[in-house]
Amino acid sequence: MNVPRIFLLGTAALLLTGATAEAQEACSSYTVRAGDNLRRIASKAYGDGDLYRRIYDANVAVIGEKADLIEIGSVLTIPCAEPTAEAAPEGVTPVSTAAANATPTSATTVSATAETQPAPVTERPLAIVTGNGYAPFADKTLPGGGMMTQLVEMAIFRADPSIPYTISFVSDWQAHIDALLPSGAYDLSFPWIRPDCEGAATLSPGDQARCNDFAFSGPFYEIVDAFFATRDSGLMAATSYAEFEGKRICRPEGYTAGVLDAAGLTSGVVTLVRAENVKECFRALASGEVDLVSVDSEVGDSTVAKLGLIATIGQNPHLSSILSLHVIAHKSNPRAVAMLGALDAGMIEMYESGEWYDIVSTALNQQRQSE
Repeated sequence: MNVPRIFLLGTAALLLTGATAEAQEACSSYTVRAGDNLRRIASKAYGDGDLYRRIYDANVAVIGEKADLIEIGSVLTIPCAEPTAEAAPEGVTPVSTAAANATPTSATTVSATAETQPAPVTERPLAIVTGNGYAPFADKTLPGGGMMTQLVEMAIFRADPSIPYTISFVSDWQAHIDALLPSGAYDLSFPWIRPDCEGAATLSPGDQARCNDFAFSGPFYEIVDAFFATRDSGLMAATSYAEFEGKRICRPEGYTAGVLDAAGLTSGVVTLVRAENVKECFRALASGEVDLVSVDSEVGDSTVAKLGLIATIGQNPHLSSILSLHVIAHKSNPRAVAMLGALDAGMIEMYESGEWYDIVSTALNQQRQSE
């Protein structure tokens, strides 16, 4: 990811960079060392880096309202671990520590607000929507709601810990861009691939509309968009996109077709099949209803494993594209578009602090262990 890196230097101030913190426990104090960040301190104290807000909320007077700098030698209070919460009602998924103790605003929505800095009553919390079935990036059954959910939450925290927000899981991805964002029901959605908006002449009508109507954050994560086929089809050995001509390619609803267009696999050259989700694409592949599935490799590998299809379906190692995942806002929503800039700034700080790497590596390790 090509994100600019800005480093703040000083003898007393420490940018929260990633390194191993000395052992600490809940119900104690901790002296900040070079290389600490809040996620790592929380992980050491509670066994869960997502509980970083618990430490921040207890130490606002020490850390400051903008949690980007702490001083080496600062003494932080490590709050006691709270009792294990009762099981949440069905459909309610706390996606972060900040959200875990908040009152859900709907059956599938949780709120996150820094308790020490309540939101102005004149402005509703930022409403964010993501979906399920997109492991390891987004799914309410994943730890922290998935890698992208954790990255977005940390970017908000880095931008301004007092920003109130809700995160909802709506599995109909196409509805995010067709209705939920344009209507103002939600402000932001993630994760989305940005079409090649600069190459407008080659875009499909759907991708052109996406470029015209939506604003995109900077890249949060790069993916390898790949093709999957049955192992006995011969398509796993293809080294040219021309070998896919005439094939039936399944790409889930909401996924841009731009990656196929860029490879010359346009309408008329191939038959594009749209399934409701990634699982349905792979089920269609296994049953012979389609010839190929086009999705990013990590999501594809995870889905194939969960469906027990590793012996029959694999990834073509020769043909793929590098794409990036973004947060989007409808251009008619000025506060949401402005928030994208704040998220970009938060992402830069996450790189500098090491928190981006912590979140990504932990999520990928958890994903591998579950397969």
